[in-house]
Amino acid sequence: MEDKFEIGRIIRAKSISDAWYRGLNIIWNHGKVITDERGNQIKEFMDLMIVIEDPYTDKIPEDTAWNEERLEEYAKQLISGENAQDFEYTYEQRLRNWDGKVDQIEYVIGKLQESPTSRRAIAVTWIPPVDTKVNEVPCMMLDDFKIRNGKVHLTTLFRSHDFGGAYPANLYGLSKLLEYVADGVGIKPGMITTVSISAHVYDHDWDAVENIVKSVS
Repeated sequence: MEDKFEIGRIIRAKSISDAWYRGLNIIWNHGKVITDERGNQIKEFMDLMIVIEDPYTDKIPEDTAWNEERLEEYAKQLISGENAQDFEYTYEQRLRNWDGKVDQIEYVIGKLQESPTSRRAIAVTWIPPVDTKVNEVPCMMLDDFKIRNGKVHLTTLFRSHDFGGAYPANLYGLSKLLEYVADGVGIKPGMITTVSISAHVYDHDWDAVENIVKSVS
């Protein structure tokens, strides 16, 4: 009998750490093993949505390899638009200098100042003339900002999400980005929601993730 294929879960998490541990649990216990286009084995759960109610408490999971210094550097690059390590692409280049033409984060701040109920305060990372021709393409596709109930909330879509290795850093950086936008608009930051189309764990992280999931179960 073939195993049931499951798609789609929603988690309401209290913090980034809570989101990471609960997301890992779903991927590990309900995901399926596939071989990706590069030949890597991953355990994948499709369409995992996590709402983080307070991204500013318990931000660094105890079991992650990331420390505060590395996370701060990651967040700084995400917001500043600098590419100090000369990567083929970086999120910050796409967000702050999209196609060499547009600072989308300043656009978002201006749009929300102009119209607090706007549904157009969105930043995208995919550049079709570039990303259809290269091997290294963004995993994070878009960041959508909305003011509701007196706070700025962020929804982020990932086409591919290395949950075991990258989620804590991604969310730490996104919490700083949300804070930056909220400061620019002049109101408080709110919740972060991540939608991970392919939430996965690479095979080199399986032992560590299995131990983490067992320890928090």
